[in-house]
Amino acid sequence: MLRRLERDWLHPVGGVVSTLLSAAFIIAYWMPDTLSFQAPSVLLLFGFVIFWDLYSLQRLKTKLPELLQTEDQPDLQPGSSTWLMGLLLMAPAYFFGTMVCIRAYS
Repeated sequence: MLRRLERDWLHPVGGVVSTLLSAAFIIAYWMPDTLSFQAPSVLLLFGFVIFWDLYSLQRLKTKLPELLQTEDQPDLQPGSSTWLMGLLLMAPAYFFGTMVCIRAYS
C-alpha cells in the first residue's frame, strides 16, 4: 500500500526486510543454534526493525485517510485503537528482538 502512496520501491523493500528480520529474531530466540545473532551488529538490525515500523506507522497515519478519503470514519483516525492493534501484533517480535540483543551482549 505504501508503494502506491509513495510511488517508489523503497517502502515495499524496507517492509519485507523489516518483516524478515522480525521473524528472524523470533527464530533466533527459540532456535539459537539455527540462527545465531552473536555480532554487535544485531543492535543495528533491531534498530532498523523498530525504526522502519515507526516510520511506516507515521506514513500510514498521514497518508491513509487521504488515500481512502475517510475523514468521517473513526476507525482509521490517528487516535483510534486500530493503530494500537498493529503495534500489539508486533510486540512479540520486539520482545524477542530485545532478548536476542541481550543474549548477544551477555
